[in-house]
Amino acid sequence: MAESTRFVILSLEGDKYAIPLSSVVEITAPHGLERDKNLTEIFEGKTEFRGKWLPVVNVKKLLRMQGLPGKVLLVLKGIKGMVGLLVDTVAEILETDKKAAPFPPGVMNPSTTCFRGILRHEGALVLLLNEDGLL
Repeated sequence: MAESTRFVILSLEGDKYAIPLSSVVEITAPHGLERDKNLTEIFEGKTEFRGKWLPVVNVKKLLRMQGLPGKVLLVLKGIKGMVGLLVDTVAEILETDKKAAPFPPGVMNPSTTCFRGILRHEGALVLLLNEDGLL
């Protein structure tokens, strides 16, 4: 039997996405967000997290989606450090022995770093976010 992998299934404007649970430090509500003129437009601001400043990305802006910033903060740890992601909801933790499938040639722009593959979940395709490629 293959080794199982766990993913956080989240939603943005009704669409489902996944991110590896191993990258998630905490799931919480955003609080005390402060604007920072040194951050680019994809950032909602920064917040204090465990005594350090954490930049907070509005994933909807990053993916060019409409709507208000999400009400759930995912704190992630990647190779570039820690970052917060604002998402609408966290639906569940998916445990599966299936690996994410790569995108078929020609489906995704090769320079896009936000995604790392596709998962099948509950009869639907779910885009797997690349935590290290979101910035």
